[in-house]
Amino acid sequence: MLALPIVSQENDVWVIRLENPGNGKVQEYRCATEAQARQLALVLTPKEKRPA
Repeated sequence: MLALPIVSQENDVWVIRLENPGNGKVQEYRCATEAQARQLALVLTPKEKRPA
């Protein structure tokens, strides 16, 4: 099962990090705005962990 995405701002770019616990690899996605990053993080969140 995938972990929850982590959203952070680095050097004027919003970064989403998502770790795969099975192999320890981390995927990164970069967005221009916080709104884009938050929306993408929601899409990347497993259904069972999404807020109701």
